[in-house]
Amino acid sequence: MSKSPPPRASVPPQTQPVRPLKPAYLILGDDFPKIESALKRLRERIIRESGGDLDIAEFEAGSVAPAVVVNTANTMSFLGGVRLVLVKNVQVWQKAEKEVIAAYLASPAPDACLCLVAETLPAGDRLRSAMEKHGEVLEYRAPKESDLPRWLQGEAARLGAKLGPREAQLIVQRCGTNQTLLLRELEKLSLYAGEEPVASDDIELLTSATEEARIFDLVDALALGRAPSAFLAASELLGAGEDVNMLFNRILRHFQQLSRVAALREEGWSRDAIQTELKLKPYPARKLFEQAALLGVEGVARRLAALAETDARLKGMSPLPEDVELQLLLGRLLTA
Repeated sequence: MSKSPPPRASVPPQTQPVRPLKPAYLILGDDFPKIESALKRLRERIIRESGGDLDIAEFEAGSVAPAVVVNTANTMSFLGGVRLVLVKNVQVWQKAEKEVIAAYLASPAPDACLCLVAETLPAGDRLRSAMEKHGEVLEYRAPKESDLPRWLQGEAARLGAKLGPREAQLIVQRCGTNQTLLLRELEKLSLYAGEEPVASDDIELLTSATEEARIFDLVDALALGRAPSAFLAASELLGAGEDVNMLFNRILRHFQQLSRVAALREEGWSRDAIQTELKLKPYPARKLFEQAALLGVEGVARRLAALAETDARLKGMSPLPEDVELQLLLGRLLTA
């Protein structure tokens, strides 16, 4: 009879070795969520190793002299661990001020970690050169605007949410390009959707549209004949304090641009060619092409005529209040 193999000895799980802290770090970039995440990890490590937050000092470079920063770094830590000295926006320091920090970096305090944060510093900058020699430089660059939908999908996967490319594009179109705000909206959507994919209706219901997005919603609804959406968008914009004449001019510029798109489309231009010719972003180009296909050159011309009439009325030819004239214009555009 074959013997059973002896039981395996339990092997403790392998843990990732903790890298020792550098005496100094320079964090550069405009990917603010990543930067804040990096700073959060650094603060948590100091608290974990020191036993509290008494050894964390934070400054704004525009409000503190470099000598104060150096003195703080050279002060003995309260709790016997490593003191963290964090300074944001160090790009505002002048050359002489940076020299003070560079001199400190040549002989840093053994129980301090100096962390400097800036959006950008040129390659030959004195502070950057000193940090490359004596500390560590970390860069976090934000994705380009065109890459934000793909970035959002990656963040959704990290949160365990299901987000399609069209829905990701809609979030960016509606909420703008601020990464911190986009993450906040995404977290809200992921909680609402649960295990289901995030839907366009969820985005329309839950996200906070920027003023630019609300104006785009208005002109899109006007061009596509969606009366309830158009009047709701106009009401929200006016309620938020948007000036009637400013709003009228935005509507006018949209239909003037739509007139150019409709004319080029009738001449046989493709959407991509029109986008290149008029220097449009992909999403507005797609919407304008869709609107032009629905209205045609003549339909756009009728709406431009209605806009010309309202322009004259807003400039003194009507006794009615401006907001009433705007409401009447919406009706004319929706039925022209």
